[in-house]
Amino acid sequence: MVSMNPKPSISRFDQVLSYLLKMNVPHTAFSVSRSMELAGIPHNEYTLDMLIRCLCKLGSADVGFSVLGKAFKLGVQPDVVTFGTLINGLSKDGKLAEAVNLVDEMIEKNVMPNLYTFNILVDAFCKKGNVLEAKAVVKRMIQRGLLPNNITYNSLMNGYSLRNEVDKARRVFDCMVLTGCKPNVYNYNTMIDGYCKSKRMEEAEQLFNDMLGKDVSPCTITYNILMNGYCHAGRLEDAQELLKKMCSQGLSPNLATYRTLLANLCNRGYLDKALALFEAMKSNKLKPDVPMYNFIIAGLFEAGRVNEAREMFSTLSEGDCLKPTTRTYNIVINGLCRQGLVDDAYNLFRTMEGLTCPPNCKSYNVIIHGFLQHKGPFEAGDLIQEMLSKGFTADTTTMSLLMDLTSKNQLNHPVVRKLVGDSGMACEEVRPKGLSAERNITPEAC
Repeated sequence: MVSMNPKPSISRFDQVLSYLLKMNVPHTAFSVSRSMELAGIPHNEYTLDMLIRCLCKLGSADVGFSVLGKAFKLGVQPDVVTFGTLINGLSKDGKLAEAVNLVDEMIEKNVMPNLYTFNILVDAFCKKGNVLEAKAVVKRMIQRGLLPNNITYNSLMNGYSLRNEVDKARRVFDCMVLTGCKPNVYNYNTMIDGYCKSKRMEEAEQLFNDMLGKDVSPCTITYNILMNGYCHAGRLEDAQELLKKMCSQGLSPNLATYRTLLANLCNRGYLDKALALFEAMKSNKLKPDVPMYNFIIAGLFEAGRVNEAREMFSTLSEGDCLKPTTRTYNIVINGLCRQGLVDDAYNLFRTMEGLTCPPNCKSYNVIIHGFLQHKGPFEAGDLIQEMLSKGFTADTTTMSLLMDLTSKNQLNHPVVRKLVGDSGMACEEVRPKGLSAERNITPEAC
């Protein structure tokens, strides 16, 4: 564009930059902006705002200061939106002191911060767990005649919840109501989530029912939060009933809904219920994601249903859209090893090398653990040597088994002996607390 003669108007450049930002290609937008400058095409207020937005998206909000300085030199007065963009970028980069200073600079330049500007700071401080600083910003905001809104209160509630101070979060919620600010679904979600994470399910349920009485319709996220709370409290039947209630209200469960239930059903050994839910999800035209397959496969192996686990893995492997990840392979290799099918596990381990999910440190430790338990240290030695050559290390469980073999004088591979010797630790020092050498120790595979 810059090589055209006559050169395009600045409004045309503004349109291009705006389009590039909407397409989420900040690198290209920044490059176009630089080309404008080199071609002598002046920036206007809108162009500078988009340039700062580019820098913020690229994680270079601090460079935006130089752009801001350039704007002042060119006689361009940035507005509250431009300042807000830069303050938001600095806050996301964790540079809160600079963000606060920029608010002061705004005021010096007679650009008055608005509610959005202050809410950026409040939210950033709360996410850092610094609620006191956030409250100081709110106080300053009120002094300038700006009253907190739902977003302000929500940030404060979230900040207290992150600090496990759910009672203080509730006081903020009640204060919001007293000041005439009607809580919306997001405010209820934040408060219910705080109660659920604190395992105070009765209060979470009470607030959920309060929503219905105040004509605030729960959304899918509300149900997901409460369902997750039930699962963490071990109340799986209540979670399943809530799913039915959700569907009866005309709300469609999403992947997060099913993922929560599937994970907890599998972890507690309710495989048939998990499989039924898995099929129900597919009948509702929701495609399972890889983590869901991982939950099911791991659960099937844990229950000794090896053929079903392998069939589920084959279904995932042969699909057109989804493919197993390294995590999936680790689960299957671990499951096969635990069933004594070490040769099958080893063959699967070797197939990973030609795929887009090569073995990682966990993969090596899982297969080595299987070899140590079912074949012997000499057979495992070559794998250990290969693992070390790739920069991976033996985990605590693997080292515990090796130390146990050392105590029984069963190590006859030079690499294995060297690994144990280099550790400089006694068997009891390495073995995880509560585990005996005789127990069937299995490394965590997922």
